[in-house]
Amino acid sequence: MKLEEGLSLRSATALLFIFYAGHLGIHYGTMGAPADVPISMLLGLGMSVPMLLIFGRLTRLLRGMNLFEMLDYGFGRVISYGISGLYFVYFLVLASSVLGQLAFVRAVSLPHTPLLVLCALLFVTAAYFAHRGVLPLGKWSVLIMMLIAGVAVLLSVLSVSSMRISNLQSTGISGNEVLLRGGYQFMVSPLGAGVVLLALLGRGTKWVSFYKVFFLGAGLATLFFLWVFLRDLAILGATGMERLTYPAYHAASGIQIGAGGRVESLVTVWVLLSALTMLAVCLYAAACGLRRVTRRQKSTGMLIPAVILAFGLTAFFALGFAEDLPLEVLYLRYAPVVQGLIPALLWIVAEVKTQRRSV
Repeated sequence: MKLEEGLSLRSATALLFIFYAGHLGIHYGTMGAPADVPISMLLGLGMSVPMLLIFGRLTRLLRGMNLFEMLDYGFGRVISYGISGLYFVYFLVLASSVLGQLAFVRAVSLPHTPLLVLCALLFVTAAYFAHRGVLPLGKWSVLIMMLIAGVAVLLSVLSVSSMRISNLQSTGISGNEVLLRGGYQFMVSPLGAGVVLLALLGRGTKWVSFYKVFFLGAGLATLFFLWVFLRDLAILGATGMERLTYPAYHAASGIQIGAGGRVESLVTVWVLLSALTMLAVCLYAAACGLRRVTRRQKSTGMLIPAVILAFGLTAFFALGFAEDLPLEVLYLRYAPVVQGLIPALLWIVAEVKTQRRSV
């Protein structure tokens, strides 16, 4: 692991896109009535704007620093140790969120394979990618983003004959409470990706427009979701969208090529590769946090304990030991502190210190 490797504008945008697409790409069907989903998407993007601006401002004020160095600068070494530990746990929880994607893969493709076996295979592969460092992860993310977009275009072209304009008719919008809840669920994904990206920054970061990378990733992912959602709605209709847990998969399952050829496995590939990328980046960020908490000068050896702890937490949820507090609920409750409160306080302190330094 090399902390000084840098991300380009393209690779950083791809990482944000994959986080957003990977986390919500198969679960949007459970976020309310079909008419609620596009409104919640746009609402979530709008709700994330203030914090995305703060993320961009932090990277401009504290150029060349990663998240943990920013915390040192803003709060001092003693306080930053505790906050870094909080972010370390956050990255472990975020890594465990790939459990949802693996549950999908198991349900549609490998029903007889134990979930923990799939988790172990994904964690081992992700650990290898994380060990390669930030720069290879960035290049890999660009490739996966292009692959996801290509799969979406291919499925859209192949499903044209199955689409019905009448299916796009609205079934009615739920109340404000449901829309706000859905908007919040969509909001935490770009912000969560933004926090992870802050942890991956360093002196080797190669982009110049710090605001552009945060908004470009979230904006592209939102447009991607709207496109996929409208395509699936045109195929399945409102009733199908409400009844099915994985509408994107079921919409693709109706497509046939030639004599019995099926293409729904492309959706599985998309979900699995995005989960692998998400997990690798989260493990890298967790290793950086552990390095900070343990005060080690080098990150060598920090990846292994980070992987073990992340896998242990994932297994804890996979085996059903936390039925009273599901992983998604834990993440949504944890998110406001690490995605909103701490970065906002850090931004205020950084502004004050920068102004004093310039006087």
